[in-house]
Amino acid sequence: MEMQGVLKSVTNGLSILHLFTNEKPTWGVTEISKTLNLNKSTVSRLVKELVLEGFLEKSGSKYQLGISVLCLSGVITTHLEIYREAKPTLQSLVKKVEETAHIAILEDTNITYLHKVECSHPIELLSYIGKNNPASCTSSGKLLLAFMPEEIVQSVMNKGLTKCGPNSIVDPQKLLQDLETIRNVGYSICVNELHEGIISIAAPVRDFTGDVIASISIVGPLNRMTESRMSLYIDEILKSGKEISERLGYVE
Repeated sequence: MEMQGVLKSVTNGLSILHLFTNEKPTWGVTEISKTLNLNKSTVSRLVKELVLEGFLEKSGSKYQLGISVLCLSGVITTHLEIYREAKPTLQSLVKKVEETAHIAILEDTNITYLHKVECSHPIELLSYIGKNNPASCTSSGKLLLAFMPEEIVQSVMNKGLTKCGPNSIVDPQKLLQDLETIRNVGYSICVNELHEGIISIAAPVRDFTGDVIASISIVGPLNRMTESRMSLYIDEILKSGKEISERLGYVE
C-alpha cells in the first residue's frame, strides 16, 4: 500500500511538470488543482517538494520550471548529439568489420547503450538501446572508467565488481592495472568478461574539450574475431572514435 502511494505521488508530480509549456509557463496551485482534478493540499505539498528539488521555482504567486529541468535537458541534448553524430560512423564501421557496433556512456557503475547497429550475422547479446551492463565487465565500461576521475573509479570499486563472464575482473587492483593499460594504449579489449565466447573492443569518443564522454565498440564471437584480424579491428575502432570526436568539435 505504501509503495502504491509513492508511485501515485510520482505520477502526480510528473503530471504537474507536464503542465508547463511555452504557451503557459507559469501555474498557480489552484489552477493546477482544477486542471488535474487533484486536492489543493496535495498539489501544494507536491509543488513544495518540486521546488526543494529545483524542478520548480516561485514566480510571484505562481510557479515556473526550475534549473533542475534545464540540467536534465542539457544531458538529453548531449546524448542526442552523440547519437546523431555517431550514427553514420557506426553504420560504416559495421560494414567494414562485419560485426555489431555500439555507442555507450557511463552512468553510475554501469554503461548505457545510446545506439546499436547490428551486423548481417548477429549473435544474441544482452545489449540494446537503453540497456545497462556493469562497466567493469565491458570494453566500453573499462574504456570510460580509464578516463574518469579517480573518485568515480573508486566509487565503482566500493560498490563491488560484478562477475558476469568467466574472465570478469573482481579484484580492484587488477581493474586498476587494466585501466592504466587502457590509458596507455588508447583502447580497451574484453575477452569472456561479459559473456563467455565473446570479445569486444572499444575506443574513446571525446567532446570539444578533449574529455572522453562516450565509447564506440565492436563485439562478436571469438571464433570470428580472431587474432589475425585484431589489428584491423583496433585500427578501425580508433578511426571511428576519432571521426565521431571530430564531429563533436574535438581537435587533436
